[in-house]
Amino acid sequence: MRIDLRCPAETVETRICAGEDPRVELILMNLTDRSIDSCEATVRILDRDGEELARTVHRARALAGRPHGTFPMRVPMEIPEGAVGAPAVLDKVWFEDHDVWRRDPARETEYEPNALKPGSDLNALRYVAGSGAVGFPSQQAGVWVCVCGRPNANGDSFCARCRRGKEGIFQQYNRNAVMRQISQRERQLDLQTRSAREETAQMQRLREEEYNQREKRRGKRRRLMISLICALALTAASLFAGVPALRLLSADTALRENRLEDAKQMLTALGSFPGAETRLAEAEIRTARRDGAAAAANPDAWSGEKMTETAAMLREKGDGAEDAALADRVDLARARKLLAGGDFDAAEKLALGLPETMDGRDSLLTECAYSRADQALRNREYERAEQLFTALGEYRDAADKAKEAVYEPALAKIEAGEYDAAAEMLSRIPDYLDSGELIRKSRYLKGYALENQGLTEEARQAYLAAGNYEDAETRAQELLWTKAESLYAAEDYEGALPLYRELDGYEDARAKWIECATKLASAAHRQKEYGMAIAWLEDLPEDTRDTITIRTRALYLGAQAAAKRGELE
Repeated sequence: MRIDLRCPAETVETRICAGEDPRVELILMNLTDRSIDSCEATVRILDRDGEELARTVHRARALAGRPHGTFPMRVPMEIPEGAVGAPAVLDKVWFEDHDVWRRDPARETEYEPNALKPGSDLNALRYVAGSGAVGFPSQQAGVWVCVCGRPNANGDSFCARCRRGKEGIFQQYNRNAVMRQISQRERQLDLQTRSAREETAQMQRLREEEYNQREKRRGKRRRLMISLICALALTAASLFAGVPALRLLSADTALRENRLEDAKQMLTALGSFPGAETRLAEAEIRTARRDGAAAAANPDAWSGEKMTETAAMLREKGDGAEDAALADRVDLARARKLLAGGDFDAAEKLALGLPETMDGRDSLLTECAYSRADQALRNREYERAEQLFTALGEYRDAADKAKEAVYEPALAKIEAGEYDAAAEMLSRIPDYLDSGELIRKSRYLKGYALENQGLTEEARQAYLAAGNYEDAETRAQELLWTKAESLYAAEDYEGALPLYRELDGYEDARAKWIECATKLASAAHRQKEYGMAIAWLEDLPEDTRDTITIRTRALYLGAQAAAKRGELE
């Protein structure tokens, strides 16, 4: 097989797609550190016998081939019946920095593929080197072939495809090394299996011994517990029967020691006993204050339901502005928690119910608006996202996000062939990322499309608007030259002259300009319209051969004619 090792991309996969939209889809891999923008490929359709059924050359643009990554390329073409293969050869590759690689058959290198047939050798190699391995590494004249099947120049230390090091590949993945590793792993597996069986048997013996000891201890504890319960029941019956005041005293002690949960439990059990309800209300508000302060400080440790309950308790049973302010702080913390969880609508609703002068309220509302705009951007609601981000002004990166909301749909417009719409959108953000370059690209692609439609003048204007993008200036000149040549061939020298004059410096445009001017001046001279003859010659370059002589001769003859007419002045 032959390969150009300089080619910056290679074909990883080809797929034939027949039907209403016939095409060949190529999966290419960028082997370089630079982004690829465009590729031109020759694609052949083959039958089962390897005979060529069809061939096409196609250039695909705006491919966005990232460094060392794969990217698709679509080649539209008719798919003949009986097609089974579609080998592709890259002829040209354009990088985003406008550098161009061109295929040179003279620089291609012969090599022998190292792919193994399915079998034990291939299975062993893939077990060691991974599923992408196709054959043992091979050293050949001029190239070495990697375990992944990629040929590389002898001077290359790393594989262009899989980025493995040459030295490591030949040491680790030659046949002897692979078989040695397989043998070692089989021995390790056997030892591990034997050890696991022994450990399992040992663990089973230990579990049986532990179970027997646990059953003996459980019987002793059961007998002891029954005796203890009976003793406690007798003691409780003698001490507390009919003495709820003692429970109230215990609840007071719990309140003093700030054991609020114990106090609430005892007071709830006392029901309507005198003094219990007042003390229970105190225990509940103190609990709400404690929980509210903790929730406001660390909302992540509290559930939303508990925070809602605490804020409600502070407002319902609190005794002043301080409790109300704490309830607001709890709600603000809960709103932040909702926002962090992505529910910015609920967070905004909760924040709007807080006092307008409260610290942190406005910043939370702004963050809610930012999150809503960001969600619109992720959902590709670009127009809405732009409006929302623009309304946020200079908050965080809202200005850049607003530009992104214009940039992304503009890219989609370019892909869809809506070049004018894309350029108009990008002109609103000319300083964002590569928008300026994409504007020129849109105009260039518009020119290319118009040229293919035969609208040469419109295409030329689009190329001129593209400025120095790729070969836009050259294409514009070529179209103008073609038009000038057509007019010249039709002997429309008057129409061709200004076009050649505009193309001065391109091909032999200056000579054609002078020739057209001379022919027009000669025709005017024959008709004795000396003034018109002089006019045709007036703007010829001064350094043009015989320009001064021709112009002077026309002036002289014009003067002679005026003298004969008596127009002495």
